[in-house]
Amino acid sequence: MNVRAFLVRLYPPAWRSRYGDEFEALLEECLHSPLDVVDVALGALDAHLGFFNETNWRLWNMVNKHRTTILIVFAAYIAFVVGGLSLVGLLDDSPALKLMKTNAAISAAWTTIQVASVIALLAVIAGGTPLAVVVIRRAFMPSHSTLRMLLVPATAFLVLVLYGVFLASLGKGWLHLPGVLPTVSPEKFPIGNKLVLGGFMLVFILGAIASTAAVWKSIASLEEGTAPISAATANLSGVYRHAFILAVITSLAMLVMLIGTLVFGSLVHSVLPEWFSSNLGLLMIKTNLSYNITVTIMAMATLAGLFGVIRGFSVKKTA
Repeated sequence: MNVRAFLVRLYPPAWRSRYGDEFEALLEECLHSPLDVVDVALGALDAHLGFFNETNWRLWNMVNKHRTTILIVFAAYIAFVVGGLSLVGLLDDSPALKLMKTNAAISAAWTTIQVASVIALLAVIAGGTPLAVVVIRRAFMPSHSTLRMLLVPATAFLVLVLYGVFLASLGKGWLHLPGVLPTVSPEKFPIGNKLVLGGFMLVFILGAIASTAAVWKSIASLEEGTAPISAATANLSGVYRHAFILAVITSLAMLVMLIGTLVFGSLVHSVLPEWFSSNLGLLMIKTNLSYNITVTIMAMATLAGLFGVIRGFSVKKTA
């Protein structure tokens, strides 16, 4: 089986029976690079989600790339936030905080991270708000399934808040669990406390994954139930182009934060090498291991976001 036939088989059977021969012929003309293979694979995801059911290939190519770029960058940003929160948790009550007040270079690196984080957040809000408005409007249309998808982020946030209240109750001594202490120290950090805090991290990560998947599905299904589909897609392309510009800003801000974190860590290590070799990381693991995990998460998220942006820019070459 050649590559083109394999890629066509990624699509649903009903879709293949209608468009398979035409699409395979199109691939023979247009499949030139690994990015093209990724486009086709993401198109298969669209088909399974019920989006790609038209033969306006040029319009689909433009909208598909912009829309999936937005979703890739959004997912990458959420992953980056997980890494950012772990960095904040690592630095909380650490000796590195004092260095920000006395060391100009370390202070500048941290300020750069903070400024870039604000820019990324504002870009996500500015780019996501128009899409959110469209999604919410479509959610209340008859025979539209988006509404239940919107309940996923709300439910995930509620569960996280309730877990936070649970942790606060343990810390205040209002609740008691065997093997869990109200306050801990590096010398006295029971396994029960590690499990409870690890549970909070797991709830946050699973909620972020579920919420991202729900947002992906909601945006991918915007064109369902509209007629004609080409017209609906064309109308949404303007919203996608606006969000794409903000996705580029978000990805660049993540890159700046990643570089800032690397510089910050290097500077702190040069002044406090003993802190990095201690067991003051998240859940009292090695500090350097905790920092490396954080940087790895940030780096992977940044690479994913930049990949999405590069893919989105290829629209101009192929559309």
